[in-house]
Amino acid sequence: MKFNKENKRISGIIAMFLLLIAILSGCSQKAVEEEDKLLSDNILITETGEVIDKTNLIEENQTADDQEKDTAALGQSEDQTNDIPEIVVSEPEQVITDEDQTEPTESDLQIIFLGDSIFDSNRDGTGIPYLTAEQCNADAFNLSIGGTCAALKADESRDPSGWSSWSLVEVLNVMMGELPASNLAGTRAGEIISSSNIDFSQTDYFVVEYGTNDFLSGIGRSDQGDMYNLNSYSGALRYAVSNLKEIAPDATVILCSPCFAQFYGKDGYMVGDGNMMDKGNGTLFDYKGTCNYIANEQGALFFNAYQDLGIDSYTADEYLEDGVHLSAAGRQLYADALAKMILSYEETKNN
Repeated sequence: MKFNKENKRISGIIAMFLLLIAILSGCSQKAVEEEDKLLSDNILITETGEVIDKTNLIEENQTADDQEKDTAALGQSEDQTNDIPEIVVSEPEQVITDEDQTEPTESDLQIIFLGDSIFDSNRDGTGIPYLTAEQCNADAFNLSIGGTCAALKADESRDPSGWSSWSLVEVLNVMMGELPASNLAGTRAGEIISSSNIDFSQTDYFVVEYGTNDFLSGIGRSDQGDMYNLNSYSGALRYAVSNLKEIAPDATVILCSPCFAQFYGKDGYMVGDGNMMDKGNGTLFDYKGTCNYIANEQGALFFNAYQDLGIDSYTADEYLEDGVHLSAAGRQLYADALAKMILSYEETKNN
């Protein structure tokens, strides 16, 4: 009897011990499961088999977001906080002769050119507008102004009374009669518009060429919150295409991208080119992409002067005078390609 009681007591102790072990094991297993779940939630395995800790990734993204907000509050991008070499671009002397047309003739087409110094500088029979029009048997009215942007400057609001940059937006408003021609006083474009010899509604082609000065001035390529922000490159191009179609509903708008360029500093050494220099809003090549996008979006033709002319680092000495402006050979190359586009499109329309 004593033996049985002792056995029962020992059996009870063993049972309690086993129960305790089971409880502890259950807790341990639950902890392991929870830990495994936590690890699985915080681990990301990529398609290449790389294991990434999501916790670190989230922290890095939060840090990046905070930095982006900080730079946005300062009105500049992260790239602009870095040291950017100063780019020096000289504005070529404007040469005007009788070849710079101011009155219509009995030509087959009427072409209005809007742009910067790529179109404006050589008004002597060697410039792109004249060379293009000659091949197309067209009247060419060159309303380009050297050194200008498509967009308004950062300190210019939508109120036209404060405009003074002679941008594409301002020239358009003078063409539409929203602003007096005196706003363009001192420019050849202002003289041509003031002559009142042009009926803009009879235009067959508007050729619009901007982008290099927008890039050099640090003007943003787009504004996601306002597609028609006139202080952005894309907003100004949208504004231009839509208004040019109002001026001449039957006209075709051609958006020309900026050309490839090489940039030089004060010391005369090259500091970069259009593929690599970034002043905070993308490279010049990126501005080409924006121009292409807007042309497709707005139903305009796109002239890819950046890539299709064959001007690059290998041919720059032949086709560029100072890294930015075109040589006589470069202007002829440009005009030949542009005239070919226009004549080809005319043939398509007539057929």
